Amino acid sequence: MEKRMVTPMHPINSAVQALVPMMEECGIAESPVLLTPDYDLPKCAYEKGVPIQVIFGGRSAVFVANEIIKATTKASFMSNAPLKKASQRAAAAGILNAVTGFLCTTRKLHACRQEEHSECRAELATKILNKRIYCYGNMPDARKLAGNLLVNRPEDADVVLVTGDGLIGDDAGILSELSKEKVLYLGPSTVGTAQLLHCEHFCPFGRGNLQTSED
Repeated sequence: MEKRMVTPMHPINSAVQALVPMMEECGIAESPVLLTPDYDLPKCAYEKGVPIQVIFGGRSAVFVANEIIKATTKASFMSNAPLKKASQRAAAAGILNAVTGFLCTTRKLHACRQEEHSECRAELATKILNKRIYCYGNMPDARKLAGNLLVNRPEDADVVLVTGDGLIGDDAGILSELSKEKVLYLGPSTVGTAQLLHCEHFCPFGRGNLQTSED
């Protein structure tokens, strides 16, 4: 009998599954969420695209998407949704950020100031020093830091870096098959997913709001 290949669950779907019981327990699943593009929001050094501000329960978060996303919905939209399109996954990832921020389980909801980018790059360079790196996402700055230790396959890497554009990709399901210890999520766009999946998140100067830096 021929064995059927099992497709690994996309990490955003896995994160949604982890968050749904928390939302239901707190009675916030039907609360409204507002997603609007805001080009004035600061962007992470490792992200390129359209900053989408996500507001939930008065808490503001960001996801840098590949396209404009504008919607008013409920957090519960994610509960049983297959999230087949990249835009749907981007919206869901943004909502994960805002809701986990509202629940106070994440704090790095917005990017740092541009003047902090160089120090952030220096910290990342130290963190990945002498390690083989695979990048899920464009992140040209991180690729430059990896230099000749950049590898072509995630299984060959010591550290797999993930940014928002990589996270919402169709092939990101492979991340679910990797050891959590080798996956490093970068920037505020990935914070909710990383927290819900119990993976390491790197955003040393990210902000919980748009006025102050938070450790």
